[in-house]
Amino acid sequence: MSDTGVSPGRGAGWMRWIGFALAGILVVALTVWAFMSFRPASEAGAAAPTPSATRSADVDPQVASPTPQPTEFPAPAPGATDPVSKPESGTEVPLDQPATAAGDVVVEVTSLEPRSIERSAPGEPSGPALAVTVRISNNGADALDTSGANVSLEYGGDDRIPAVAVSGGDSTLWPSSVAAGATSSAVFVFSKPEGASGDIRVIVDLLATEPDVVFVGPEP
Repeated sequence: MSDTGVSPGRGAGWMRWIGFALAGILVVALTVWAFMSFRPASEAGAAAPTPSATRSADVDPQVASPTPQPTEFPAPAPGATDPVSKPESGTEVPLDQPATAAGDVVVEVTSLEPRSIERSAPGEPSGPALAVTVRISNNGADALDTSGANVSLEYGGDDRIPAVAVSGGDSTLWPSSVAAGATSSAVFVFSKPEGASGDIRVIVDLLATEPDVVFVGPEP
C-alpha cells in the first residue's frame, strides 16, 4: 500500500528553515529600529531646514525696499503781473478843437445834439438828453484797438455832475479796432441831470495805458 503522508524527517527540515527565516526577519527589523532610534541629533537637525534659513532664502538683504513717492506736489507760484495804472488826464481841450492821443490818433467831438428820449430799458431815465458824436482818426501804421474805448459826460462845470448813459436815442459804438489810416465815429447818448448848468465835459477813454482825452465847453 502506498504512503501519501509526509515523513517525520522531511517535516522537521521544513520547520527549521521557517524558523531561520523568521529569525532573519527579526534581526533585520531590530537593526533598522536601532539605527533610526540612535541616529545622531546633528544629522536629524540637518535634515529639516530651519525657519531662519528659509527666510534668508526668500529675502535678499542686498535689495532695498523702494522709497515711497509723494502723493502731493507743491503748487507752482503764480506768475507776477505788472499792474496797469491809468495816467492822469492831460490838458483839457475845447469842444470844437481836435486832440491828439496815443501818438498818431486824432480824437474830435463832431456833434452835440440835444434830444428828448423815452425809457428804452428798465432803470433808464427819460426826458432831456444829449447825443455826443466822437470821431477817431487813426493816422498810425498799426490798427488801433478800440474794443475797450468809451465816452462819459459830466455836467455842471467844476461840479462835474455825471450824466447817465442810455441805450436808446440811436446810440452806436466803435468797432473793436480801427485800421491804420481809417476813421470811425460813434454816438453816445446821455440823460441830462435835473437842474444842471454850466460847462460840460466829454471824457474819451481811448486806451487803458493812455490818459483820457477831456473836451470842455458850453452846453449847446
